[in-house]
Amino acid sequence: MAKRKPHEEQELPFVALMDTMTNVVGVLIIVLVMVGLSVASAVKKVLSDLPPVTKEELQQIQEQVKKLPEKIDPVKVEEQQKLAEAQLKRAIEDLKTVDTADLQKQMKFMDLESFQKQLDQRRKDRDASKVETDKILAELERLKALLDKTPVYQPPPPTYVRLPNPRPYPEKPNETRILVAKQGVLFFNQAKFLQPILDGMEKVKSQLEFQKVEYAPFAKLLEAILGTPANAQKAWPEIAPLVDRVQMEYVAQAYKALVLGGIPATKSLLSDIADIAVVTRQTMPVVAEAIVAAGKGDVAPWVKLDPARPPAPPVIKASVGGGKISFSWGSFTKDVKATPKDVAGFFHDLAKVKGIENASKARTIYDAARVQSMLQRAAASPLLAGSYGFEPKVIPTLPYVQLALTPKSGGGETIAALKQPNSGFIHLMRDIKADPNGVAIFQVMPDAFEAYLEARKVADEVGVPATWEFLAKLDLAVNISGYEVQRLAPTPPRPGTGAPGAVSIAPPKRSLD
Repeated sequence: MAKRKPHEEQELPFVALMDTMTNVVGVLIIVLVMVGLSVASAVKKVLSDLPPVTKEELQQIQEQVKKLPEKIDPVKVEEQQKLAEAQLKRAIEDLKTVDTADLQKQMKFMDLESFQKQLDQRRKDRDASKVETDKILAELERLKALLDKTPVYQPPPPTYVRLPNPRPYPEKPNETRILVAKQGVLFFNQAKFLQPILDGMEKVKSQLEFQKVEYAPFAKLLEAILGTPANAQKAWPEIAPLVDRVQMEYVAQAYKALVLGGIPATKSLLSDIADIAVVTRQTMPVVAEAIVAAGKGDVAPWVKLDPARPPAPPVIKASVGGGKISFSWGSFTKDVKATPKDVAGFFHDLAKVKGIENASKARTIYDAARVQSMLQRAAASPLLAGSYGFEPKVIPTLPYVQLALTPKSGGGETIAALKQPNSGFIHLMRDIKADPNGVAIFQVMPDAFEAYLEARKVADEVGVPATWEFLAKLDLAVNISGYEVQRLAPTPPRPGTGAPGAVSIAPPKRSLD
């Protein structure tokens, strides 16, 4: 075995260690010195920053320090903590022994799910109410803004108002219409307006009569009454001769009644019926039906047509017996067989009696087309200057030509102008007052009531008999009633003619106010 070499001991470098230690100690001494200097400097700075304190202030601070609570002893705090923990343990043990059976029974009746639903619903209701409330608040703010912008109301000046004074209306009034619009008034006296037109028509009256009678204008009317175009054209030769004295509607109805009653409806018999209708104050269809009834042995309808009124003695008498009929008209008496032919013969002879013969020829019916043409020429004439223009119109259901009037621009007077002392309105009011039958009729547009009150005030100051009514528009219609024309359509039923026994209320009578 090899022999280990002995370990050689080396000398430790104590010198280097001592140098290191010396250096460390030196550095520590220097650091200690620096820290001491820094602390001294800081203390000096703190003391220099403190404000000077007087003796009284120092005494006051010392008293405040004495009032501070005593320093809490940590040992006492620890003892109090242990005591609190022991009390807490005892409380927990006591709670474990509490009987919660009653509370649990009550909890069984509580449906938490339903409560949750109710809670959710209440939240939805709350949100909805909030939305509505926000809308209301927004609308309130909008209205407040509008209210702030709304101008202060200024009441209008006082308006003249008069109390009505009802008085009887004149029996034969001379009416002057005053049309009241918002801008002013227009005057219209129908009699004065029509007089020059009627004077011109009177001069050419013969030219307004039928010169040639054609079937075409009456085709629809006759077809409506007689049923078919063939019946109307067949009846036309018998009907046409009466066109200038009887309305074709009545002639056609009389023709139809005779044909249905088995009596030949000749132009001669129709002319006789027209004369008899005049003196009995009846229409041709009524007389024709009475003749048809008499031809069948029933004279009652004919006797009812007696024109005499009690206490005057009857003019018409008739009796039936032995297959004959005894007719009387005043002193004219005749017995005939109770047959349609012989009865028709009696009425033919009756039409020759004085006072009946040609009675219908006293009436003249004019050609509507000729009347309309003449009025159109008059409307274009500069001689008929005035505040109104007019246009003649033929309305099929009316027995006269109608003038549609339209106010001309610049006509009439404004409210300010009519108040002047020499205004045309005041002169007109004075003329109306001077006429014993003069009446002013104010026709007021819906938006012109204030203008009417001003005009009526002036009229009342003059003392004019007046009344008023509403007017839908400033257009008037005037009838040329002195020149009857043929109707080209059946007569419409009269207003208020309803079922038998029906109550009809008459319109109120016009009165002055």
